[in-house]
Amino acid sequence: MIYLIVQTFILLLIAGLLGLILGWYLTRISAANSRASLLSRLTKAESKARELRTELDALATAKHNCDSERRLLSDELADLRAREDAAPDPVDTDKAITVLQDELEQCREALVAASAGAAEHQEVTAAPIASAAATPASGMAGTPPATAGEGGTADDLQQIRGIGPKIAGILKELGIERFEQIAGWTPENIDWVNAHLRFKGRVEREEWIPQAKALMAARDT
Repeated sequence: MIYLIVQTFILLLIAGLLGLILGWYLTRISAANSRASLLSRLTKAESKARELRTELDALATAKHNCDSERRLLSDELADLRAREDAAPDPVDTDKAITVLQDELEQCREALVAASAGAAEHQEVTAAPIASAAATPASGMAGTPPATAGEGGTADDLQQIRGIGPKIAGILKELGIERFEQIAGWTPENIDWVNAHLRFKGRVEREEWIPQAKALMAARDT
């Protein structure tokens, strides 16, 4: 009887140990599977994070490029606006074109007149200028003052828009060398000068008198 009880106890002990060992083994297998699953999920999460980081870097690069392009466009727009502000007034441009057209027409008329009377004008072009300069100023109506005043020095008349080297030479031969002289011209003086320049209305169109006054004021400042 005792023998059977001992045997039963040993069998129960062995069964308990086997149960413990089997339970530990099954628990370990389950833990390994859980760990493998977690590692797989972690690997996938890290891969996803790297993809998101790559996309974020690409977006940051695109944003930087967009900002750079926006700044370039802003600079170009500001430059275009500055050019528009600095562009000449269309009215002034039209006026200058009109003046040039008038001068061209007068040159054509002078050329036609010179061709018609070529037999009477075989001297060089400077001859009429010298003749005009040699005409006594006192004998012509509208002759402007021919002197610049006592102790006056000649001004650079070519600073006046419309007066080039040739016209400046004619004016000098006529005794006109100062801004004050041009600034003080009367309508009769203007007609007299236009007659000598052979360009009717040029003094008025190119506004020599206002320019002379402005240059005189700037010189005396």
